[in-house]
Amino acid sequence: MYVLNKIVWFFLNPLTLPLVCAIVGGVLLTRKSGRRRCIGGCLLFASLAFLWFESTMPCLCLVGRTLERPYLAAQSVDSLPSADAIVVLGGGMGKNDDMTYPEMFDAADRVWHAARLWKAGKAPIVVVSGTGEMSATVPLLLDFGVPREAIMVDNKSRNTYENSRFTEMLLLERSGAAADSQPSVLLVTSAWHMPRACGNFSKTSLKVVPAPADFSAMNSRAWHWWDWIAPSPDVLVRNSYYFKEWLGRLARK
Repeated sequence: MYVLNKIVWFFLNPLTLPLVCAIVGGVLLTRKSGRRRCIGGCLLFASLAFLWFESTMPCLCLVGRTLERPYLAAQSVDSLPSADAIVVLGGGMGKNDDMTYPEMFDAADRVWHAARLWKAGKAPIVVVSGTGEMSATVPLLLDFGVPREAIMVDNKSRNTYENSRFTEMLLLERSGAAADSQPSVLLVTSAWHMPRACGNFSKTSLKVVPAPADFSAMNSRAWHWWDWIAPSPDVLVRNSYYFKEWLGRLARK
């Protein structure tokens, strides 16, 4: 299933699909047939128009802020209840074997928010879920003051679906709870990733409370009128993540 998901995403990627269509359109433009040249021109124009649109602020507001807005009220620590565990999904940090310290990318806000929740006494343990997080997320949690004995690690998960299943098994094994019990967790991930993450965790026996971090789209700003129409590589990268979330939600349904 993991490999199949990667293959499907490769072909439906908002960068791959328009580029392939643009190539096909360019090839059709070289044909002698007027109909094929017309189709080729339409494909090429549509592909370039879509690439431009997903590189602009209007697209970010449409696909990104729509994902994040429902979780604005849950961003405050004081608004969240106590739980059995804080679960932070990996992907916010990176660690190369040649590097001394982990790299903090945008989604590293997840790690800081998990530590913030632990320090507020919201749960006794922090569960870190994701391949490679032992050398990336765990050191940062330690730097933030979370003791090693309060950290549990699932280092097998490769995607959000596996995050939910392996975390469930880890918590049930720890508590010795029955499969029909409902350990409560504060789920920490990026706000734009939260809808899909909650969807996957809702299929487990865990009682999930969203604890969002990294409001990437809501914090993006257009300082001038031309920012709304000029393409931006940074916006293009962000929108590729948001499109993946929408596709994941549709696939889950």
